[in-house]
Amino acid sequence: MDRGRPNILYILADDLGYADIGIFGGEIPTPNLDELARKGLLLTDFYASMTCSPTRSMLMSGTDNHLAGLGVMGAPTREDQKGKPGYEGYLNFRVASLADLMTDAGYNTYMVGKWHLSDGAKVETGPHARGFKRVFSSFDGAAHLGGWDWRGPEPSNYWDGDNVVHVGDDWYTTRDYTKKMIGYLEQDRAEGKPFFAYMAYTAPHWPLQAPKASIARFKGWYDEGYEATYAKRFARQKALGLIPRDAQPIDNARFKPRWNTLTAEQKAVEARHMEIYAAMVSDLDTYIGEVISYLKKTGQYDNTFIMFMSDNGAESSRRDLAPNIQEHVGKEYDHSLESLGSARSYVMYGANWASVSATPFFRHKATAFEGGVHVPAFVHYPKKVAAGTRSNAMGTVMDLLPTFLALAGAQHPGATYKGKPVLQPQGVSLLPLFYGQAKAVHAADEIHGWELFGYRSVRQGDWKLVWDAALPPAQRKWELFNVATDFEEQRDLANSNPQELSKMRSAWDSYEKRNGVIF
Repeated sequence: MDRGRPNILYILADDLGYADIGIFGGEIPTPNLDELARKGLLLTDFYASMTCSPTRSMLMSGTDNHLAGLGVMGAPTREDQKGKPGYEGYLNFRVASLADLMTDAGYNTYMVGKWHLSDGAKVETGPHARGFKRVFSSFDGAAHLGGWDWRGPEPSNYWDGDNVVHVGDDWYTTRDYTKKMIGYLEQDRAEGKPFFAYMAYTAPHWPLQAPKASIARFKGWYDEGYEATYAKRFARQKALGLIPRDAQPIDNARFKPRWNTLTAEQKAVEARHMEIYAAMVSDLDTYIGEVISYLKKTGQYDNTFIMFMSDNGAESSRRDLAPNIQEHVGKEYDHSLESLGSARSYVMYGANWASVSATPFFRHKATAFEGGVHVPAFVHYPKKVAAGTRSNAMGTVMDLLPTFLALAGAQHPGATYKGKPVLQPQGVSLLPLFYGQAKAVHAADEIHGWELFGYRSVRQGDWKLVWDAALPPAQRKWELFNVATDFEEQRDLANSNPQELSKMRSAWDSYEKRNGVIF
């Protein structure tokens, strides 16, 4: 048994908002996650990308997504992006994969859940080919109960190793991914090698689906509506010290329509959407608890470094109202109140509940505002990480590859890997921060940027510059915020701080050039 190096368990939730778990102010019961966080280090200033696959590419490469192959979601459609480096539509081979490097370091590598870094069903860009020893992974992660996916009543595609398989009607992603991972860990336990386990859960990503019994536990929890739930989460975050005591909530005018204007029938449907969402988050916690129980039972818990985070902010869109879903409603899909959350429904909770999930931040997934990229995160490792600690130092998903390699006592290979030139990571190891040896690992003048779907943003120190693609074209301009004093991004300081605006525009130009951004 290799006791000198820790196992690494990395848990990634999908579309989980900053305030959705208890330790970050949520009312949804998440006792297992809360306990891990309380006995570890809470990370209150941690960043992902704006959406799923860009974040995953940054995790697996340690570089910006525009370098790793996911400059856009999936394959590019614009002629000026097609064929350009960083816009391949899959995790490219200009980067060394984290799973490959962990394998080289002597770790068994396992993955369950959402991969989202391949060109369709091509095995050569799948998770097994990029270094995972054992894999059960969905292509895009847009299903939960049974075997249908987002295209309607068509089977979801999963990788079982290199084989494309489908699942039956009794499938529940959160439960069955957990079973798969525990099976992998047990299968190889006798080898005595440390493991790197990547649990890329798809909860609570759309569609909103969960077992009936799970949903029933939350009946009536959200009858007060989204404005009231937001206010309660905001108050709890003050009590937890996550936001200043004198902080004021964002104007409720952003909730449209207002809860008190809805009919009783509309309120019932809206409340049910959030009940299902809460069930998905609660189940996520329950099954993570099963993994923790397994580690404790097998004597591996104390020697396992655990990290939890979300891949981006809460999802606000309503793809369930798009024609490709609506054409199935009344046929294959039943969207009656009684059926919502079942395998034969396909709904999402929309911008109002997403704003609740994003508390205290502005906007949601797919935007460069804090609600899109500022995510809940924590680490737990009793041997080295002090219990009950908290850090407000900035960290990003790009830092995880060098962090995990440092835990493994390994290094990135440098300029070449497997005989091919590769990019070196842009992230840095967070271990000095995690171990209490440093208050920060990123310099105050370091530039961090985001770009996707027309949104652009760059942060340097406390200053953040944002281009809001949701505004009408004639109204779009660079907006400037000081996130130390305005974490809700409500006070645009561009006009009153022309020098800082100029400095931050230069920072954007630097980020754009360094990463080959084509926007």
